[in-house]
Amino acid sequence: MKRTDPLPTNLFPDALLKSLGITSPRDIDIEAIAFYVGLRIKRRCLKCCEAMITGRGNRGIISVVPGGMPQRERFSIAHELGHWAHHRGETVACRATDIGKFSKTNEVERAADQYAANLLMPWSMFKTECREHRRLDLKSLKAVAAVFNTSLTATLIRMVDSELYPTAMMIRHGTGGRKWHRAAEGVPGYWFPKADLDRESFAFELLHNPAAQDQGFPRKIGADAWFDNWAAPRHEITEQSFRVPGEGVVTILLLDPHMVG
Repeated sequence: MKRTDPLPTNLFPDALLKSLGITSPRDIDIEAIAFYVGLRIKRRCLKCCEAMITGRGNRGIISVVPGGMPQRERFSIAHELGHWAHHRGETVACRATDIGKFSKTNEVERAADQYAANLLMPWSMFKTECREHRRLDLKSLKAVAAVFNTSLTATLIRMVDSELYPTAMMIRHGTGGRKWHRAAEGVPGYWFPKADLDRESFAFELLHNPAAQDQGFPRKIGADAWFDNWAAPRHEITEQSFRVPGEGVVTILLLDPHMVG
């Protein structure tokens, strides 16, 4: 399809959504947004990455590996849009480990992840939806993810960052131990989760027993099962864990409010 309208010059997520008249999560069509800014989507096998963007001038192509989860694909496209907005003129190839992890060491990938989150889950809409769910648990997480058509992991990161759940923390574990964690802004840094799962935690069972089912509801557990801090035995927290295909086990922790102060 040949373009007759001028390409937008302001690629900030809020500006794009406003210029397209998007006011509802269901209207965030990531492929239409990509076309609007001069990009085409091409699904093809990629040898060393999950997605990449190449461009010349103000036109480009986003290539994504086909056959993945739709929510993951949407985030990958939005991530590459972030590269187009921030790193135009470069050819960027993104591995699966680069996308959606909000890397603390790779500023380029972190910027693209943040752009994708802002585009797919704009704060004004996202916080409005989150306020319908007073408690952050797997049920509310799935409800919000369904509204925005985003993965559980990406949605949970956004909910933890929303400032609406001040005692929340999320942790991802694989067979080699803790991979990364993210806490609400007000959670003190000395509440740093243990590297290895405690055998008393439900997450341990979920990670090591293929027959175990995702935890249907949060349950209480001593904070010392998750933290080595000297004050941990004084507190009780809630834990709820679920599997993420290809990523291991993700746990939602809600700390005792006294742990946050």
